[in-house]
Amino acid sequence: MSARVSVPSYVTPGTYLENLRFIDEHTDVRNVELLFFIYDDDTRSLLFSESERIAAYSDRFGFTVHMPDEIAGSHEEILEATACFASSFVIHPPKSDPGISPFLRLFDEWRLRYGADRFLLENTRLDRFNRADAAFVDSKLGLPRLCADIGHLCVEGVDPVAWVTEHSDRIAELHVHGFDGSHDHVPFGTDERWIAGLAPFASTFRGTVELELFSWQELEPAIALLRQAWRLP
Repeated sequence: MSARVSVPSYVTPGTYLENLRFIDEHTDVRNVELLFFIYDDDTRSLLFSESERIAAYSDRFGFTVHMPDEIAGSHEEILEATACFASSFVIHPPKSDPGISPFLRLFDEWRLRYGADRFLLENTRLDRFNRADAAFVDSKLGLPRLCADIGHLCVEGVDPVAWVTEHSDRIAELHVHGFDGSHDHVPFGTDERWIAGLAPFASTFRGTVELELFSWQELEPAIALLRQAWRLP
């Protein structure tokens, strides 16, 4: 088993289902990350109107879920709607220290109900990630698995190769996108040092490699580049 190349559920304007149809028709990629970064009334209505038909694509796609930027108890309805077909859920750390205790409590409640290995803590900004991650030392369920975001590390001037190497035994998902010095989630080229540097890790990685670019025109060449550089299927 090798790493799974994944793309977001928004690669062209449209709903979740419209994007799944597009991805199905235009690529052989077999994994999609369902985006709920913003979870407002419109997104909630869309989820509940399309969830059964999204689930029907589970023979074609594996699914992961990106939870809202700041999780709340009410967001469990996303888990309830997707847990039967999604393999994992990516979660951002809280943005302030007072939020760490309720965050840890909710994170662990979900881990108990839906499976400890399905919830991945992502490095948004390392100061917030480090504080949240350290708090899990007191969790009966132990440290969570991780989603390593390459673009976010580049934004902070951190060497992605060194960070991924340090945390390699816990990483279940990579988020890959470029940083041009002022914006992330932009295309990247073969000249990025982390591409060659992470090739040994990618060659034995068994998780998800999510390309976090949000247009098919940018995604198509990025998929081809990583497949060649990292020998991904």
